[in-house]
Amino acid sequence: MNYKGVIFDFNGTLVWDTPHHNKAFDIFLEKHNIQLTDEEKTIKIHGKTNPDIMRGIFERELTDKEIVDFSIEKESIYQQLIMDDLHFAEGVVELFDYLKQSEIPFTIATSSDFFNVDFYFRQMNLARWFSPSKVVYNDGTLKGKPEPDIFLRAAAKLNLAPADLIIFEDSKAGILAAEKAGAGKIYVVDSINDAALKQFGHELIYNFNEVDRTLFGVE
Repeated sequence: MNYKGVIFDFNGTLVWDTPHHNKAFDIFLEKHNIQLTDEEKTIKIHGKTNPDIMRGIFERELTDKEIVDFSIEKESIYQQLIMDDLHFAEGVVELFDYLKQSEIPFTIATSSDFFNVDFYFRQMNLARWFSPSKVVYNDGTLKGKPEPDIFLRAAAKLNLAPADLIIFEDSKAGILAAEKAGAGKIYVVDSINDAALKQFGHELIYNFNEVDRTLFGVE
């Protein structure tokens, strides 16, 4: 089957920054005297939006202002940690250029909020390939992964059916969201050597040069 477009998750997929996010959360949690096991972090943090994360880890009702303030606090820590190590995974730029030259629609669907998306556009010059209006991020109106909302909105922005799309993901919650959205194909990016990702049965890649470009029907 030939696919007509692509949706990329961002964190842990295009940018292998999971250790930086984990470190930022460790610093944030310690500051707020919150202790979580690794399993609890996987359940409450990975692949989720900041509002869902903050509600889950504080385990109390939070005001909208508290959620915004906590989110900016944590992401500011993350941005400081990754500033000197912010780069795309191997093969990403080549794949972006190929998709653009082949006129294959593609976009980003990320659980990050605008605070980080704006950071990435500025620091990584994302405007080379992406229009901000086509990028889907956590704006407070979407259910977080594993719900499919973020991918369904991205598909709509590309004017394509999910079945015509390839989705790239790295987290368990993200893979489930892509499945629920009805993605035509899911590439699982194993950026942290997580053996548990094999259980989903999708094709695993370890760099983006492994992507089969014939899937787009232009080669």
